[in-house]
Amino acid sequence: MYNKEFQKIFEYAKGKADETEILLSVGTSFSVKINEQNVESFNYADSKGIGVRVIVKGKVGYAYTENFDEDTLNIIVDNAIENAKYSESDDVVFLDKYPENEQKPNVFSEELAKVDVKEKIRLAKALEKYAKAADKRIFNVPYAVYGDGKNFSRLANSKGLDRSDTQNYAYAYVGTLAQENNDKRMGMEFLITRDFNKFDAKKLAESSAKKSTDLLNGQPAVSGKHPVVFNNEMMATMLSTFSSVFNAKLVQEGKSLLKGKMGERVANDCVTIVDDDLRADGFSSSAFDSEGYPTEKTILVENGILKSYLHNTITARKDKVQSTGNGARGYKGTLGISTSNFLIEPGKHNVEELISKHDKIIEIVSLQGMHSGANPISGDFSLGAQGFLWENGIRKHSIKPFTVSGNFLQMMIDVEAIADNFKFDMSSNGASAVLVKELNISG
Repeated sequence: MYNKEFQKIFEYAKGKADETEILLSVGTSFSVKINEQNVESFNYADSKGIGVRVIVKGKVGYAYTENFDEDTLNIIVDNAIENAKYSESDDVVFLDKYPENEQKPNVFSEELAKVDVKEKIRLAKALEKYAKAADKRIFNVPYAVYGDGKNFSRLANSKGLDRSDTQNYAYAYVGTLAQENNDKRMGMEFLITRDFNKFDAKKLAESSAKKSTDLLNGQPAVSGKHPVVFNNEMMATMLSTFSSVFNAKLVQEGKSLLKGKMGERVANDCVTIVDDDLRADGFSSSAFDSEGYPTEKTILVENGILKSYLHNTITARKDKVQSTGNGARGYKGTLGISTSNFLIEPGKHNVEELISKHDKIIEIVSLQGMHSGANPISGDFSLGAQGFLWENGIRKHSIKPFTVSGNFLQMMIDVEAIADNFKFDMSSNGASAVLVKELNISG
């Protein structure tokens, strides 16, 4: 696909750039939102773009276009070459024909691609209908949404590498607002999948409604240090918020709290954290990264010990290690590092066992202020939260909005147990419920 455009870029760049790399992305996205059983918004979008990366006398330059005519393709090569002249980076960059990955995750569903738009709208309408019927205290359903997307990517370089990948996915989410007396609470439920038949509108809606109604009539939190259980969704949120501590570039720049800790204990021995680009049920799975380097399952923390950072070929060369296949860039951007399917491995306990390990436990089911209240460089966080008080394994009541604070690294060391209820969020971060020895709670 797009052979003509690739050939023209390579031909034009030959003799002008020492090495050339082309990244193509072609995608479609669809979403529908329902309000009072009417389509409130209906969005269908196409996108495509080509990004060029060149190496000229050891310097790297980038340029991109969304216009695929011959003159424009020539212009972006010229622009990339010109940009290379002004590059201030001293990074040593090479392109190569990296070996193909033996494992190739199946990330495209032909059946999903055939689902009719009317079926998608019916699903979104059912989300709203069932949510409103779930409980008389539900007074509004602000979110009843279905969406899906498809993306084709191709990466080739002047060393002979040529890789391509097609992915698709679908998601649905429903948000409910519940009210009793003067108390109002929001609940959200979602599912992301490649199998349209897995969408159960009634189940999703009723789960969302229960999440909102369960939080009603909360009591004030008792300030102090308390054992805390993050439910699976909120543990995935915490993991995502601090994922950059594993970024090798930030480690090398001294912007990660894990700098200098390779081989040391950074978490409880029940904690294993991995980045798995080849996971069959992942939604960021791929056989190659944005450099064409073969991806892998990277064990970052094994039984509490720091084993690896996330690398592209540039950071790997500096650390004299192999890339982990986490090179990342879009056609508009420069090369960086990102997670793929990033997760904490599930434990062997059920959630009831976690909740029963202390006389009193605060369960956190909602977090706010992740961008403003968490500092990935220091690891410190102070976040708005909602949740429940448990006593002797019995849920006593919901808690009015409170603040939870601590340090991410200390929190991981203080993990006491991990449940077996693993779940991915919609951004490919995954976790089970996790019990932490103590965190600061402010009512």
